Amino acid sequence: MSSERSACANVIFHLAELDRRNLYLDDACSSLFAYCTERLGYSEDRATKRVRVARLAQQFPQVLDDLASGELHLTGLFLLSGHLTDDNAEQLLAEARGKSKRQLEELLARWFPRPDVPPTITPVTPEPVQGQLSTWSGAGTPAPPPAPPPAQAPRPRVEPLSPESVRVEFSAHAAFRDKLEQARALLSHTVPSGDLATILERALDLLIERETKRRAGAGKPRKRRETKPGSRHVPVDVQRAVRERDGNQCTFTDAEGRRCSAKRFLTIEHIDPFAKGGPTTVDNCCLLCRPHNAHRARQVFGEEHIQNRISEARARRKRNTPPTPPLAPEGGVSEKVLGALVRMGFKRADARRAVEQARLCEVEPLLEPMLRATLAILTP
Repeated sequence: MSSERSACANVIFHLAELDRRNLYLDDACSSLFAYCTERLGYSEDRATKRVRVARLAQQFPQVLDDLASGELHLTGLFLLSGHLTDDNAEQLLAEARGKSKRQLEELLARWFPRPDVPPTITPVTPEPVQGQLSTWSGAGTPAPPPAPPPAQAPRPRVEPLSPESVRVEFSAHAAFRDKLEQARALLSHTVPSGDLATILERALDLLIERETKRRAGAGKPRKRRETKPGSRHVPVDVQRAVRERDGNQCTFTDAEGRRCSAKRFLTIEHIDPFAKGGPTTVDNCCLLCRPHNAHRARQVFGEEHIQNRISEARARRKRNTPPTPPLAPEGGVSEKVLGALVRMGFKRADARRAVEQARLCEVEPLLEPMLRATLAILTP
């Protein structure tokens, strides 16, 4: 048992190092989560748990000793990861040691009480009893049990929730899900939260606009914009050809020929760098996810050069960006999201920037959409 615990702690330690040094990028993975699922073969749930605990170990290295000794188990650290801070870590870890999962849930409920769930009564359709014996009189073959009624898809409905929002439910084919995921990937820059309501609303806007133009007659074709010499602008026809050729997927490939599977937050980049005279042609452009774009830039230009460029860009944005209003106007939602992100192990400065970015993207100022949007920004 002790060797199993030590092995688990050792895995978490190595995952923490991989994450800290971004070593998973060389294995054609855009994130530590992708590395755990695609290279180590973990399920999504097991990968999520290990990634969260690995990041917790970077902030509080002492939890590795607790994990190796068995005083805290992996599930327990996963539960604690959303609540540990520099201020409460020592006391909360001391009280958590030696407790089971249920005892830890009770401990967290005492430390961080939540409001009661409103009482609801939901009717449940009784399901047929599996393995029910059929009656048999002794002659002929036994009568088979009655067939269960065919499953019915829930009826579509639109339910008002407030003067400003409605709840929409409907069933769709698997092809709809695939198209929805493709739309989320294509809109990952403009809708980083991946909010389904926002994406579907944009789709309806485009449909209405297109059908309105079709009925009224198409407009005049526009002239192609001339690209100035030395411009970094990638012409639309080049963008279209590159995306079609690369299949809207990151093209980074590791030493074993494995390709990065990322399809979100893709950018068109120059294979032979533009800064070194690379032309803006289909053959010299490719799709890269954001992490691999930065990784390749560091390989070509060096870490110091990239950090200088990042500092310059931040200073330029700071000069050109109007002051961000305080986080209070949404009734404390932003502050709650900020606190939740910090308890999950994110640095306060990074969490605050994610909240501000989500607000600039006009994410709905409710707790769940804001939290989803900020997590999408912090863990692309």
